[in-house]
Amino acid sequence: MKRFLLASAGLVFLAGASCGGGTGTSTPGTGGSNATAGTTGSAGTGTPGDAGTMGSAGTTGVAGTTGTAGTTGEAGTTGTAGTTGTAGTTGAAGRGGTTGTAGTTGTGGSTAGTTGTAGRGGTTGTAGTTGTAGTTGSGGSAALTITSTQFGDFNNAFMITPCMSSGTGYDCPNLPMGMTSCPSAAWSYGSVTTTEATGNTYAETFMVSGGDPSKIYDVTVRVLGQAEGRTYTGGTRALTTNVDPSAATNNLLYTGGQPGTARVDYNVFQMTITPGTAGAVAGAPTYYAFNAVDSSHEGAHYNYGIDEMFVAKVKSGFTITLTSHDSNCIAIKNCGPGGPYNFSNAAACEAVARSTPSSVTLPATFRSQTISSPMKFQTQFLNFKVMSIVAE
Repeated sequence: MKRFLLASAGLVFLAGASCGGGTGTSTPGTGGSNATAGTTGSAGTGTPGDAGTMGSAGTTGVAGTTGTAGTTGEAGTTGTAGTTGTAGTTGAAGRGGTTGTAGTTGTGGSTAGTTGTAGRGGTTGTAGTTGTAGTTGSGGSAALTITSTQFGDFNNAFMITPCMSSGTGYDCPNLPMGMTSCPSAAWSYGSVTTTEATGNTYAETFMVSGGDPSKIYDVTVRVLGQAEGRTYTGGTRALTTNVDPSAATNNLLYTGGQPGTARVDYNVFQMTITPGTAGAVAGAPTYYAFNAVDSSHEGAHYNYGIDEMFVAKVKSGFTITLTSHDSNCIAIKNCGPGGPYNFSNAAACEAVARSTPSSVTLPATFRSQTISSPMKFQTQFLNFKVMSIVAE
């Protein structure tokens, strides 16, 4: 705060007066000088008739001094940032670094006095070192696949014997497409030559590829469907007792061997495995049939429901071939469980036909041939479902 001191200056004027009858002339007194500010002037003196002298002005007071501003305190130092942890190897993520300690807050400056100098900023912490990225693991081998250029994936593959026409009450004509008679040349497959006619025969070839060429793979397959029975020889029938034509399903798997030679007029449904350049799997079967019956039911007129499971051993480079063979171009219709069939007309057979399993969806066409009545398919089919593929 500024303060001003001002002294008042008194100005005194004295007037001269005429007395009696005198005629004297008086001289005006000289005006006093302006008083100096600060002190009060003293009254002037003079003789009568003369003007008094003017008192000196008082002296003006000196203004007060402004106080010096106080100093502001320095800001605290910022803490050093923590170091980032080194990343783990072989794909494992590195551990995070330690979190840095926060810097101490600076002490505020004194409020007394004038505004102080601003405090200096704290030092910025050093950034932590980035961890080394983990090493990426080596990629595994490509998955094993079993596919056909014509029939697609082995998983959900079909073998189907459709009816060329309504046929009789329990049989369907099954001629090769575009033919009017049944081929009579001897049937052979691979290195095997048989004594039965080729008839209506087709094969589906699937290539095993991918995976690790040095490993053996166990392919678990479930087979569902309906087919007439056939005897086989030289291998092992899965069902150790006689089949039951009245049962909803039977396990008619046959492993190893080849088709029997007694009743060649009954259809063959088989799978063969051909080793690749890596060589065969020692002791592993290369032949499977899916409609094997015991000798007591050989040549009997039944259409069996089928549900069976097997494990095939394969390597990358192997070939799997499914073969449907009907030597006389006639297939037994699906007239439901039981038999032998002796229906007087096709409608009577169809009325009791078994339904297609709920887990099977028949294709609309197969080998360019329309598949009719898929929910109660009138003749024979097998559906292959791959349950798992496991490397040994």
